[in-house]
Amino acid sequence: MIKWIFIILALIGIDQVSKIWISSVLLEQESIPIITDFFHLTYTRNTGMLFGGFTGLATDYFWIFLIFAVLASAIFGYMFFKSDFKDKRLIVYRIALALLIAGSIGNAIDRAVQIDHAVIDFLDFRGIWEYIFNFADTFLNVGIFLFFIDVFFLEKKRLNANG
Repeated sequence: MIKWIFIILALIGIDQVSKIWISSVLLEQESIPIITDFFHLTYTRNTGMLFGGFTGLATDYFWIFLIFAVLASAIFGYMFFKSDFKDKRLIVYRIALALLIAGSIGNAIDRAVQIDHAVIDFLDFRGIWEYIFNFADTFLNVGIFLFFIDVFFLEKKRLNANG
């Protein structure tokens, strides 16, 4: 279990260090093209929620955002630590929950410590879509995807194998 805690902490560290770095090398709305017209590093501050929707809500209602993030992290953490760490068949489940915990905590840290309660975003795949996101968002999306894969496909296999 200790290695999983280190993995979660490493993911949170990657998210936070990348946000600190981008906010120290770029001005807000400044962009560095990595792959022209496809992938840029663009420093933005998201005061809204999911995909930048409801812009400005974080400033006025940041406690709600923060409580939701802490509650989500607690639920994911409970599920994670209640899982059977000896059962190798739960690897996808544990990876999903580790990603969900790290993503929730990563964005919650921003909401708590940023003066405007914004989340720092910078991954800008303008060749695919208009949204700019961060590593915590990526962890959350991949975690949700893996969680559903586990629940809808792998859990059935585990139940069938157990009889």
